[in-house]
Amino acid sequence: MQENTDAACPQCRATLRASDPRFSVWCPACDWNLDPIGGEGSWRSRSRAVARHERLFHRVLANGTQAAPSNAALYGAIVLATAVNLVTLALTGAGVWLLAAAGTWPERILGVLALLIAVLLRPRLGRMPGNVLAPDTAPTLYEVADRISAGLGTRPVDFIAVDGRFRSAYKVVGIRRRRVLVLGLPLWESLTPDERLALLGYELAHARVGARLSGRWIQAALDALVSWADVFRPGTDEQRERHAAVLSARRWAGRSGVGMANFGEALLRPLQELLVHTVHLLHRLLSRLGERSGEQAEYGADEAAARLASARSVEGLLEALLLRETAVFALRRAARSEGDVWEELRDHMNSVPGTERARRLRLSELRGDAAGTGFPPTYLRIQFVRKLSFAELPVPVTSAESRSIDAELEPTRAVFAAWLRESI
Repeated sequence: MQENTDAACPQCRATLRASDPRFSVWCPACDWNLDPIGGEGSWRSRSRAVARHERLFHRVLANGTQAAPSNAALYGAIVLATAVNLVTLALTGAGVWLLAAAGTWPERILGVLALLIAVLLRPRLGRMPGNVLAPDTAPTLYEVADRISAGLGTRPVDFIAVDGRFRSAYKVVGIRRRRVLVLGLPLWESLTPDERLALLGYELAHARVGARLSGRWIQAALDALVSWADVFRPGTDEQRERHAAVLSARRWAGRSGVGMANFGEALLRPLQELLVHTVHLLHRLLSRLGERSGEQAEYGADEAAARLASARSVEGLLEALLLRETAVFALRRAARSEGDVWEELRDHMNSVPGTERARRLRLSELRGDAAGTGFPPTYLRIQFVRKLSFAELPVPVTSAESRSIDAELEPTRAVFAAWLRESI
């Protein structure tokens, strides 16, 4: 239904408010047409997960973000991660012992093999993202980020990077553990100056609430499980077809060993499949436990952002996250036009009516939609910041600084706009 006049809901007969024809009409009284694509099935199966998130939400409200979280998921994740990481440590120790204490070549070969497997299973330290802004090309942005870090009592970031996704991130990468703030340009351009300040405060707060030793230990185990799956995974269909062609050629050439090769392949493939499925289950379980153990920290980051900016700015940021699909659609449409891509994106996002924002919020409430894995549902985060009373701006960004940051990002805007036009 895409009319621009008041009508009656076909399900409960309530009056439907006139809406922007670009967006779906829905009924707030009975949730008719709330999700035109997925229907009611898109949220019916999420009731148990949403209930768990609501228990955490009420616990945070009652005890505060600094209270000790429920440790069941964290302890379970640490135990499972320890079991996985011990395999890597055992392989390393066995390889060193075989090389140092053994006296025969077969034992030394086994030692080298064990060390090679341990290297393959090593934790990944992350890579520096692309499109890093040098401090001398974006001095105002770095200055504001340093001011926010000082307000949070954390170390400043080493680098600020920009990418083309509707998101943001805080990462610690490399052997030297460089702290990197990643700003998604579509999200950044969709926000007001105060909401951008809230975004910076939210991400930089992760240096205080999210970078724990347990998190790195769990991530090391997750990286190892990914490597296990790569080792155990059977070859692709193309590789198997190529292998079958080789065996067929050998059969026609009258070479021996073909039957034994077929027998060995038939015997090992089910074992490979079993091992891969087991590793995937372990990875899924560890990921879920790790995500649950870190969900309370997201409320802490929201609270820190509200202290630095304002609760209303954080609420606006979270509401913008609910409009990700709208922003991606608007960005693609803007890329097909001849105008300013980012200006058209901002105009579109500013014109989203209240009915559509309310629909997205209601859908988040029923489905438990979140900004990503390991995050509480966005609607609960919005309810949380609405209960905060921080209204001042202890770390203000002046209008001159906002204009300066916009000028510093202008070359990056042009690069990404050109890339978007080429990719459409």
